[in-house]
Amino acid sequence: MDLHLQNVLTGDTVKAHRERTLIGSAEHATVVTETGPYLGALVACYPTGWALYALSDQDVTYNRRPLHAGQCVIPQKGDLLGIGDDRFTILIPSTDARRAEADDIAPACFAYVTNPDGMEECRAVDHNLLFGRLAYCHVQLADTRLSRLGALLAPRDGCWYVHNLSKKAIGRNRKAVFTFARVADGDELLVGPLVVRLEIKPSTAEQAALAPAPTGSRERVPLSSSIATDTPEATDTPTPRDADAGPDLLALHAAGQELEAWLKRQPPPSEPPKSGLGSWLGAQRDRLRRFWLDTPETTMARSLRTSGRLAEAFGVLDRAVRNRSDSPELLRELYRLYESVGMIDLCYRPLRHIEKLAQARSTQDPWVLETLAQVCEKLGRDRPEMFDRAVAYWDRLEAATGTSCRRQKSDLMARRALRDGGYASAADD
Repeated sequence: MDLHLQNVLTGDTVKAHRERTLIGSAEHATVVTETGPYLGALVACYPTGWALYALSDQDVTYNRRPLHAGQCVIPQKGDLLGIGDDRFTILIPSTDARRAEADDIAPACFAYVTNPDGMEECRAVDHNLLFGRLAYCHVQLADTRLSRLGALLAPRDGCWYVHNLSKKAIGRNRKAVFTFARVADGDELLVGPLVVRLEIKPSTAEQAALAPAPTGSRERVPLSSSIATDTPEATDTPTPRDADAGPDLLALHAAGQELEAWLKRQPPPSEPPKSGLGSWLGAQRDRLRRFWLDTPETTMARSLRTSGRLAEAFGVLDRAVRNRSDSPELLRELYRLYESVGMIDLCYRPLRHIEKLAQARSTQDPWVLETLAQVCEKLGRDRPEMFDRAVAYWDRLEAATGTSCRRQKSDLMARRALRDGGYASAADD
């Protein structure tokens, strides 16, 4: 079915292109507005229907409610889109009156972003990701080779897609993408000067189709009532809900707790401050280590994890981490292993140790701060005091990057208020 945008003031109607319809004041926009943001919205059509993405934090409304950069809505007939001073009515010649968005879960995605200077950052992509020079972009770089809004990485119908938002083409596996394309595990994107390598786990449906027939009852290991914190008494053994749970995950959780207790006792290396040539060589070594993010152990562990051989993957990481507890690469992969099987209570310790390693070098790792904030928020469902720690990590991320995390903190406080019995009980906070 086609989608049309009708200007409320002039009555002009524009048919949306299925591959890409950009709305804003930019010259290359499909629908050019008189006022408003450079690019305000993107409209695209997927196999299951249309989707609309906000591309700015200001002057973009939908049915008179503000939208935030990267936010997605499902357009329906009669809806009102506002870009600056312009208003557009959504016209879809269809009798389908469904209002809900697609109820699917996107597969986990990790983006390894390499900057022009060789520095690499890993991001756990749990929301639509904007690349560009503008301050509100999630991946922001002040380099004129990167467009003000370069690309959008977003999930839809259990898959991930990359959308080109700029005048020039972006690259996917050395092939030009002018509108949008579906991406898969191992794909490499070129967005201006940024090189982005994607790691995408199979969706839930694909995992179920590829998994062998079960031979017994299996249940995900529940979260420990005492999570991993910096206090020794926080390493109690969890009691499973079901005694018939599969022994593999139970054994993995027990082994993970042993490694966690050992890792907690390892102090970060304290290197004396260097100056002159020693300082320069150390900085070059750190840059190379971040550029070549993978080590043989992380590559092997990732392959074993992807193929479902979790015990073998943990064995590789267990031996490697005990030999080199100062390796952020190994600790990141250990976190991903725990996260892939839902052991959120074990996710905190590897991230916390990476944070300590960064502090020992008098640096900050934005990815670690962001991921720690998200993990602490999840742990706060069982331990309310972790909400305060999550807020503290969002504050530190703001100080480290200069990017506002007000929206994330507001969402966090709303969830905390609901957990504590609703907004009324939280009125005095």
